[in-house]
Amino acid sequence: MIKRVLPRIAIILIFILALDFFLIGQLSREQMNDQRVEVSLQLAALRARLEKEITKNLLLVQGTANYIAIAPDQSQEKFARYAKEALSGENLLKNLGAAPDFVMRFVYPLEGNLKIVGMDYRKLPNQWKQAKRVKETGEMVIAGPLDLFQGGTGLIGRAPVFVESDKGKKFWGIVSAVIDVDKLFKVVDISDTGLDIAIRGVDGLGEEGDVFLGPPQLFTTPKAVRMPVTFPSGSWVLVAMPHGGWTHSHPLAFIVHTLLGLLLAATSFGVYRSAKRDFAIQAIQQNLNQAQSIAHLGSWRLDHINEEIWWSDETYRIFGVDKNTFVPTLERFLDMVHPDDMQKFLDAFQSSTDSCSEYEVNHRIIRPSGEIRHVQERGGTVCLLSGKTPTHAMGTVLDVTERALAEEELRASEEKMRAMSESSYDAVIVVDVNDVISFWNSAAEKMFGWKAEEVIGKQLHQLISPKEYHHQVTKGMKDFAQTGQGPLIGRVKEMPAVRRNGEVFLAERSVTSFKLGDSYLAVGSVRDITERKRLEQELRHYANRLTLASKAGGIGVWEWNLRTNDLKWDDQMFRLYGLESGEFDGIYEIWKSRVHPDDLYNVEQSLQIATEHTGFWESEFRVIWPSNQVRCIKAAALIEKNADGKPELLIGVNWDVTESREKENQLRRMATTDDMTKLNNRRYFIELVKSEIERSIRYSRPLSLVMFDVDKFKAVNDTYGHDVGDMVLKAIAATAKGVLRDVDIIGRLGGEEFAVGLPETDLKGAMLLAERLRVVLEEASVELPDGGIVDFTVSLGVAVLDRSITDVDVLLKHADLALYAAKENGRNRVEAYTQMMD
Repeated sequence: MIKRVLPRIAIILIFILALDFFLIGQLSREQMNDQRVEVSLQLAALRARLEKEITKNLLLVQGTANYIAIAPDQSQEKFARYAKEALSGENLLKNLGAAPDFVMRFVYPLEGNLKIVGMDYRKLPNQWKQAKRVKETGEMVIAGPLDLFQGGTGLIGRAPVFVESDKGKKFWGIVSAVIDVDKLFKVVDISDTGLDIAIRGVDGLGEEGDVFLGPPQLFTTPKAVRMPVTFPSGSWVLVAMPHGGWTHSHPLAFIVHTLLGLLLAATSFGVYRSAKRDFAIQAIQQNLNQAQSIAHLGSWRLDHINEEIWWSDETYRIFGVDKNTFVPTLERFLDMVHPDDMQKFLDAFQSSTDSCSEYEVNHRIIRPSGEIRHVQERGGTVCLLSGKTPTHAMGTVLDVTERALAEEELRASEEKMRAMSESSYDAVIVVDVNDVISFWNSAAEKMFGWKAEEVIGKQLHQLISPKEYHHQVTKGMKDFAQTGQGPLIGRVKEMPAVRRNGEVFLAERSVTSFKLGDSYLAVGSVRDITERKRLEQELRHYANRLTLASKAGGIGVWEWNLRTNDLKWDDQMFRLYGLESGEFDGIYEIWKSRVHPDDLYNVEQSLQIATEHTGFWESEFRVIWPSNQVRCIKAAALIEKNADGKPELLIGVNWDVTESREKENQLRRMATTDDMTKLNNRRYFIELVKSEIERSIRYSRPLSLVMFDVDKFKAVNDTYGHDVGDMVLKAIAATAKGVLRDVDIIGRLGGEEFAVGLPETDLKGAMLLAERLRVVLEEASVELPDGGIVDFTVSLGVAVLDRSITDVDVLLKHADLALYAAKENGRNRVEAYTQMMD
């Protein structure tokens, strides 16, 4: 009998093993794909956080470069004020630095970073290449992660600074900032993923860069999940796999083995039925017990007539009781049913009893030890043929604890993946090779206006892409279906997208793919970058407006650091001083050399008063250009003090007032000067003499007045004409000015009449001066165009200020009486006023 049975069992065994191998293979592939999906979603969330943090901090670096391009006249204090404001929000920057001409001059904060101040990139072989590339490309360059001079590890972003000049854009230097890599990884929770992760892409080189985090061998592991991390001017590559490696055994594999084993046992049982009854029954019983033990499948029978219950050996083991001491009854069984599942079981069992039908129910049991197990009960009630009176019930109880726990874990994993996607700021979408949506997170709902239940099962790009892109998408999906690759796979690209209301906006898409079974799926993240683009454009417009305002107003901006004596100018300052940018090295003493010597003392005195007392400086002075041209400059500045109250920084402006001062002087000359002789006119002469009278009276000092006119001037006009008469008057004015002192006041009172005020001069001195004037004018002459000579003489009257005189008119009257006496006594002579002349 055994020889006849064994070949059949062998054939059945081979079939079962083949089926087992096939089913386990399918489950293993499904398990692997499920794990890859989970890792991909975790990695996508991590990638989104990394991109967000790195991009946000690198934009601060670019913003600093734009700021310096607008205001290149930086100092440590000015830079520190800006940097402090820029770093006041949430960011990962350890510091901000600016290196004009590749030399690190400005750093914030100084504390902990002093050792890099003065650092010259050209002397650092390991950094010069990247710094030089910033200038050559005109774009931001990423370096690192690398060890820093000031300690720690950081990702360095360097951006170029170009400033506007008369010859176009000129390279100013570079701005750099250090992103704290350790803090970055802590912020994005890279250590809490439960994955083995490695990152490559030193210096932002992506696949070409070195591995700087995690085990490098992950990049050579075929089934590891890769995903790019893209940020301005560079990228990294993430690779990950579950901690401890991939799990190839599916949670249901044991159940499959068990069920196939049960199938094998059941089939063998059928084969053995052809053997002797006793031997068959014994063999079947042994096989059944073994199968139940392996499958955790017990059997039972309930006799409704005598209320006896029979349990198989496996049933005792499932319920955790000893068959030798435990007597099963319906009451004792119900005591072990979990209270929360009791009603569910009673409803199913009672329905089977009432209707004489089969039932199936899953519930929990509590073993005497307190352990909770999950079981699946299948049974049925047998009734008498004459009615619905139940005679007995029988069924099986299957221990499904492992499967139930696996299903709970799977649901928890799905919820975890969904929660991760829901926490993302980006829209996360999954589509198949037919562009049909299978996942749509809440961020996608907010971004596009479609609810998940409205889009699941629909084609993605028909909803969110402009019509002109539909043909391109259709072609790309065909390639994706065959290879899992496409123009968007593994790339970050800016593309237009469409909301439900028809609004078109600019989006940044990042797509990766994975294989599930025999088909590919694509996971994409979409980011709305409309606001980012708007801010970038506003920043460019603001910088242009600021530059145009400075040029249009002709106002130069400067900054003077009193501690370092450094003086910084913008481009307009160089134009105001007639210099090129390379002709001024920012030293205060060099600026002093440009100030007109006659104005330097007053300028420095006003500066000293402002810095020590007023806190505000305003001055007007002349400067001498290299071409020797003299220009008039108006200056104003505010003085900033340190914590000790000492002046530390001046920030000011200059503008050219040459033309306005020349117009003012011209108006002043027209109001005070005789147009023909260029002497003081009568009104201004009297005003000056009046001031001298007041001063002389106040300080008891002498003052004299000489009045003179041309003898027989009417004869000159009548003989030679008024043109020659004007020439005589001009000659008298020029000759008289050559005799007088700088403090003496001379003016033309009208016609041919002149007067001279002599401060600090008594009668004797005035008489000597008057006589000298007479002699010099007598010796002077005017040469006519035809070669003729016109001679002339003058008569002079002298008056002296005394206690009786307090008014300028009286002094003029006395001098006029003396002049009249000189005329009466023969002309060409000097007479002094006496009271007899009244």
